[in-house]
Amino acid sequence: MRLELQQIIDFTAAAVEVEAVDPQVIINDFSWDSREVTPGSLFIALPGERVDGNDFIQSAIAAQAAVVIATRPVTADEHELAQEYGTALLVVPDGIEALSALAAGYRGLLFAQVVGVTGSSGKTTTKDLIATVLSQGLAVVSTSGNHNNEYGVPHTVLCANPSTQALIVEMAMRGAGQIEALCAITRPRIGVISNIGVAHLELLGSKENIARAKAELITALPNDEGVAVLNGDDPLTPLIRDSAETTRRGVRVLLFGLGEQNDIRATDIRYNDQGQPSFMLLMEGREPISVQLSLQGEHNIYNALAAAAVGMAMGITSDAIAHALALAKGAAMRQETVIANNGTRIINDAYNANPDSMRAALRLLGRLPGNRKRIAVLGDMAELGEGELECHRQVGDQVPANGVDILITVGHRAVAIADGAVQAGMDREATIICRDVDEAITALEPYLENQPIILVKGSRCMGLEHVVEGVVELC
Repeated sequence: MRLELQQIIDFTAAAVEVEAVDPQVIINDFSWDSREVTPGSLFIALPGERVDGNDFIQSAIAAQAAVVIATRPVTADEHELAQEYGTALLVVPDGIEALSALAAGYRGLLFAQVVGVTGSSGKTTTKDLIATVLSQGLAVVSTSGNHNNEYGVPHTVLCANPSTQALIVEMAMRGAGQIEALCAITRPRIGVISNIGVAHLELLGSKENIARAKAELITALPNDEGVAVLNGDDPLTPLIRDSAETTRRGVRVLLFGLGEQNDIRATDIRYNDQGQPSFMLLMEGREPISVQLSLQGEHNIYNALAAAAVGMAMGITSDAIAHALALAKGAAMRQETVIANNGTRIINDAYNANPDSMRAALRLLGRLPGNRKRIAVLGDMAELGEGELECHRQVGDQVPANGVDILITVGHRAVAIADGAVQAGMDREATIICRDVDEAITALEPYLENQPIILVKGSRCMGLEHVVEGVVELC
């Protein structure tokens, strides 16, 4: 971030309560956490569910913030302290609107190419892979972690600087219009949709409606200049293209996937003992090149192909793309392999879950070589709406097909996973129903001396990472 005080005032339409800073002073940092304020930075007081940033305005001033944006009328004490410290004190009626407006205004000053990334699953991994690929030749700023909402997207934009060449922004949504709003801030030129699944079915009602909501990213691409990177194996991609009118608007479409219809695809796929795939990467107009991923599973081939497509669109060489894909590591709790002291292997995929990512994780577990017992600890999946129990049952249907010896479910919804597994042929005695994390850890304990392979996966609200911690302690 690099903004003058007057630009901050102009972008946010803020009322000036105390103007104690030179309007041309440069602000290089910002925060909405008063504990992270640095001298000369901007603090924006955002009201939250548990704490109100406005309660920490005096702390931010005392930490020598150059500018403080309040979202309610300032007190006499705050006014006086701002004058004492030489802090510019501004007031806006809505903190999120001000943050969005600030980021949108700052985006207009940047020369970076913006890559927007969304999808029902895999978007964080895809974003990280794209960042690794583009970093081979460009100065890159990308979304930190999963800061992909109305707070995180402006934060990502404000983390860029005038020298940034590629700005990679992950975009989440729970309903229609949300990605459109994020695109109004970021103005992407390249849009990537990893896939369309049933995450957020609760609010949107159908996969077709989810596809239309994700297509807002492609609709936001500029006519005759935009590049849409889409999953050519996904049956809803034609709907996305139609919804965004890519042909009429002259948006270039790059399809990735395993089928021969794709512009960027993988052939000759093989897996090593860790479940990590290698393949020949075919990119339209380029010579094939061999790729070995450090990530596990077939689903990460798709994520890697999406990243390769963006790299191709941005002029990164094939050798550099292959090198970057080999380097990329998974984020914490996203199929993170943990080896306990006794040799038990745990696939920690506890960050989040939906039916598609559950099936992908089960396929990974089934592909791993060796004769060790395979145990799947699967928790509730949230935000699936009226059909949630059927979605869980359908996941259970895949459990015996992927060689799972013991199924442990956690949560009331996940009972339907066990039901689906039994209906698909799994012995009921090989399923264990648990109410919570502690019961799951207790259920696992008798199996640990034989060094099993354990998959742990569920929605974020389930906190299944504590199962991983419990197993490690027991081993």
